[in-house]
Amino acid sequence: MHDACCRQRGYTLVELLVALALVAVLATIALPAFGKLIGRTRAQVARSDLEFSLNQARHAAVSRGLHVVACPSGDFVDCASTTRWHAGWLTFADLDHDGRHDANEPVIATNQARDTGVGILATVGRLRINYRPDGSAAGTNVTLTVCDRAAGTKDASTIVVGPSGRVRHGQATPEAAASCIAAAN
Repeated sequence: MHDACCRQRGYTLVELLVALALVAVLATIALPAFGKLIGRTRAQVARSDLEFSLNQARHAAVSRGLHVVACPSGDFVDCASTTRWHAGWLTFADLDHDGRHDANEPVIATNQARDTGVGILATVGRLRINYRPDGSAAGTNVTLTVCDRAAGTKDASTIVVGPSGRVRHGQATPEAAASCIAAAN
């Protein structure tokens, strides 16, 4: 007879393989949802950063009584001639009102490039946002669509800057979201 107190306890190889298979199945189910969550979060962070920068530009224009420009910029020295903002952006006081950053014009803020897969795409034809000393923005509404490839088109959002200079956000149209995701590649 065997003593119950001296009996060895443990897991059999079959039990360990079943547990490992169960973990693999659960991971396979959870990973796509986790990737989408990360993508949605990256897009929200990008939108928040851009909203903050635009509000900061408007505030600087009003408080300093200057024309202030926010524009896409990959090198943080000059404005890029593109509607793609995900390479980074530049905010500066436009002392000569030409919409271009010159060496004597102070930089108010810069913002670094977004993670791969994040896209920020402005309305066609709007390469910069010009704030006047009263806080208004020159031109008509400009819409910036913010998206992430991993999150998909359903989670894309927009930032709209109206002629008053006010920044608001909303849900992107399916067409704008698809264009944004194509630009994020």
